[in-house]
Amino acid sequence: MCVAQPAADVSREIPRGIPEAHWLFREQARASIPRAVVVELPRGRVIGPHGAIVTRDGSLVDELSPYFSTTDPKEHPLFLHPFPGPPLQVAGRLGVLATRGDFNYCHVLLDVLPRLGVLEQCAEIEFPERWYAPARTPFQRELISAMGIAPEQVIDSSRVLHVAAECLVVPGLPDDDLRVPEWIVGFLRSRLLPEGVGRVPGRRLYVTRGTQRNSRIVTNGSEVLALLAGRGFVEIDPGTMSVVEQVKAFAEADVIVAPHGAALTNLVFASPGSLVVELFAPDYVNICFWALAERVPGLEYRYLVGEGSPRSGRERAMAGVANDVTVDLSKLARLLDE
Repeated sequence: MCVAQPAADVSREIPRGIPEAHWLFREQARASIPRAVVVELPRGRVIGPHGAIVTRDGSLVDELSPYFSTTDPKEHPLFLHPFPGPPLQVAGRLGVLATRGDFNYCHVLLDVLPRLGVLEQCAEIEFPERWYAPARTPFQRELISAMGIAPEQVIDSSRVLHVAAECLVVPGLPDDDLRVPEWIVGFLRSRLLPEGVGRVPGRRLYVTRGTQRNSRIVTNGSEVLALLAGRGFVEIDPGTMSVVEQVKAFAEADVIVAPHGAALTNLVFASPGSLVVELFAPDYVNICFWALAERVPGLEYRYLVGEGSPRSGRERAMAGVANDVTVDLSKLARLLDE
């Protein structure tokens, strides 16, 4: 085993926003990031779709198999289906990039790709010949290719759910809860941000999530867009754009207004002097893109919690994960004026 990054504590300044000093930002101002390691497992296995790492004797490697909101290895969803079919047998060395949630753009950028960076920090460990990685969607294939991995080197984890390798090479996640270690930003920018692309003063973006209800859309989006259009904003839908187009749009943006969603992972490419305003439903405030923005040099972050009263207490702060957002136009205008 090689330790690529030791455990670290992080401290962040509470961002400005409405309502002021929201309790979740206060509680998450300090956090601890666990270590990142690389492990070689002879005859190791990976069992999907959550990227569970299993030793040759059938033991789950908990440190390399994190899953959302679990506190005990026995809570891993692997144990809901503990008898998978026979694995695909892979000769030689197989690297693991696949992990839980890797169907999502955010988790591919902040979890999957940085596992390569973890491996690169362990020079004594030989790189694998093949990779177990998600490759079903165009954005997954585009991002994996941008890392210098050819299609013929990839075993698609979304189609092959159980593999066993002669030697499994497993870089751990850089972080198990999107707390964003500082080195990730430089790693992704060096691989994906084109040289010479930077902030264009006056270029302002309103990021839409479409029109399907109960998917964190802005319910009064037309009114919001009318307000923003008067201030020079243009609307974009990252779901219709290639990765290259998204990277360029966010890198050139002077100001970004967006509801919480995976497209904001592109803040990793934002330029010094730019500003982002993140919009939340009252039942779903998530700090992950604030944590990311804190790591991007020169990026200013603000938040606005939408109208309505939370229907759940602190113990269920994520209960409204799919709730739509209704924006108070006067409050948004005030944030932008500030």
